[in-house]
Amino acid sequence: MAASTRSPEGAAMTTFKKLYPSDYLQRHLEQGVREDGRGLGEARTASMALGTLSHAQGSALVRWGQGTMVVAGVHAELCRPAYERPDEGFLVPSVDLSPLCSPQYKAGPPSEDAQIVAHQLRLFLDASGILPRTSLCVEPGVAVWTVYVDVVCLSADGAVLDAAALAAVAALYDCQLPVPVSVPSVDQAVFSAHDTRPLALEGLPILTTFGVFDTTYLLADLTALEESLSAGRLYVGLEEAPNGDEPFWIQVLGLCAVRHPHALASTDLVQHCLAAAQNRAAQLRTLLREARANAKC
Repeated sequence: MAASTRSPEGAAMTTFKKLYPSDYLQRHLEQGVREDGRGLGEARTASMALGTLSHAQGSALVRWGQGTMVVAGVHAELCRPAYERPDEGFLVPSVDLSPLCSPQYKAGPPSEDAQIVAHQLRLFLDASGILPRTSLCVEPGVAVWTVYVDVVCLSADGAVLDAAALAAVAALYDCQLPVPVSVPSVDQAVFSAHDTRPLALEGLPILTTFGVFDTTYLLADLTALEESLSAGRLYVGLEEAPNGDEPFWIQVLGLCAVRHPHALASTDLVQHCLAAAQNRAAQLRTLLREARANAKC
């Protein structure tokens, strides 16, 4: 257990962490225990609630451990389809990282970090095929739904992308759209005053991120400190299948080979991460379905 920052030992450790963060992290990892007490391959506990935003057509709040929390809201608007795709709607995710969630983010236009997370989230959702664009067609060539998924980070201590992906999927899972009665045009659409229907989702994709520190240690569910010091990153997107989860998106960035607890080259590393991601995905899907059941009560 880490020493209290109020004790002389704790104050010295805090100073050492600020001055030599890489050495600080390595000292923990050499013992097989991370700063927060987790093992190298251990993920933080997550919790979730659906329907948390009354003004949204679907919403979810995700708490990721003690330090990361995100909220996602879904709202949909009718619009004209693209000329070349008259029967396809649009899915538009966005991510907001403000100084309120972490001092590393600045006020003003979307930061580079926010743009990267939003881009990765868009790639994940598109690759997953979670929401077929044809299912968003209201009247071919006349009107389709544009579904906006707005993710706001409330606090950030690592794994923001994983939490954002889970919140986005959960908010889509929670979404209910009004049923159209007559749609002669976008501006003249008439909807049922009472009836709604859920989105036609295809599965519940889950994203899991791993990091490599000092080409030696493989870490699951990185904290902000661990992310800032990791030379490699590996993303695994999994979709449900009859015989178990199957990967639909694997992205390897940077130096991804490790020597602890045993040597793993890139190919073996991917297989190792895939197995760990499958276990994590099963846990998070159970959490999501339990949150859905609680929201209906």
